Formats: sequence, C-alpha cells, structure tokens
Amino acid sequence: MTIDQLNAMNGFSRKDYYDAYKEKYGDKSIYALDYALRKATSEGSIIHMGRNRYTFRESRRFYTPHYSPEACKIAKRIKSEYPLVDFRIFELKQLNSFVNHLFAHNTIFVSVENDVIDFVFDFLHNEYPGKVLLKPKVEDYYRYLVDNQIVIVRLPSESPKGINDKWHIRIEKILVDITADKLISQLVPQSEYDNIINEIFSLYIVDTSTLLRYANRKGAVKKIKNLLSMFIHFEEG
Repeated sequence: MTIDQLNAMNGFSRKDYYDAYKEKYGDKSIYALDYALRKATSEGSIIHMGRNRYTFRESRRFYTPHYSPEACKIAKRIKSEYPLVDFRIFELKQLNSFVNHLFAHNTIFVSVENDVIDFVFDFLHNEYPGKVLLKPKVEDYYRYLVDNQIVIVRLPSESPKGINDKWHIRIEKILVDITADKLISQLVPQSEYDNIINEIFSLYIVDTSTLLRYANRKGAVKKIKNLLSMFIHFEEG
C-alpha cells in the first residue's frame, strides 16, 4: 500500500495509513505513526470521516447542495414564521447530478420535526394552495403531481444538519433516504443506485458515523451496509 494508492481510494483505515507511511518513510514506532496521522488530521490534509475511516482532503470535497429559488423561498418563509423549528429541505432534482435519466419534475421535500409538522403544513398550504401534500402515499403523490410540488414529511431524530446552513441536505441523508424513505425510495429507480453511489463516493466525503446514526433511526443499517459494502469497510460492533 502506498500513499498514492490511499489517495485514490474512497477511504482508508488507520492501519492502511500506517502501512503506506512505513512504505514511504521506513519502519516507525507506533507512537511516530500515531503522531503523523494526528498531525495530518489537525492540519487538514487528511479528513476523519468516521470510526477508523479517513480520506485525503485533496481527493474529495464536502457536498454542497444547490437549491432552486423556490426552495430557498420556502426555507426563508419557514425560518421567518417558525424561527425555532428544525427542518431540512431536499429537492428531487438534486439527484440529477448523479443519475442517467433525469427527473423531469421537481419535488421539494420539507422534513419537519413531528411536534409542529401540522402547523408548518397549514402555513405552507395557505402560501402555496394546491401544491402541498402532507406525508402522502406514493399513489397520492402521483395523483396530485405538479412541478415544484411541496411534500411535508416528518424529520427523524439524528437527521444530520447541513454544513453551511442546518436546513441544507447532507449527502449521508440522501444516501439513506433514497434506499429507506417510504416515498423517496419509490421515486428513485434501483437501476440508478449504482450511478448515484459511484458518483457520490468518487466526488464527496461521506461521514460513516453520521451515515450510520441516521440509518439506525430509519431502521436501515443492514440495508445501507449491504448497499455500500463495496465502498466502505464497516467495522463490527
């Protein structure tokens, strides 16, 4: 294992780094190896992505979602009306960066904490009459489908907060929701999974601790581990 090989990987373990470091600089004590890894992490050249998982900063970047003006306006209205409410926004067209067959119609998913979900629904329903659905089944989703449709769903605990703004979607939440969310998983063809996952892992940093915490809340840990086993080595326990 060499440093260049590590740089090309989706992520590497502490042992992988120690082996590559010794390959380049010769045999070192465990203390010197620990110090080298801690120094690289503190300086930012290596990113800690979860339990015993690292990547080189230069090889991948944090996912920054791009939102439509409509989604940004919705976020602004919710923050203005309910400044203390925790929510996330995901747009179906955000997946168009990863899929072969683009989604022709956009849907704006607004995930809201359960205690206030009815209040937010009533508020947005008055703001956007005829365009807002509350926790719809897939049949109702297609029955009332319009472009930039707004779907209000419950925000599970352990939902990761955005990096630049807490209502922004995280790449870890996208990975879990396309496979485990009752509605979103039925809108994304399984034939697109390989494209989505390959693109995400080739371009972005995926925090495995964040991923598994959220997957656990969705009851999807086993499904996520099976789906991503080619990209991530999940430690037992």
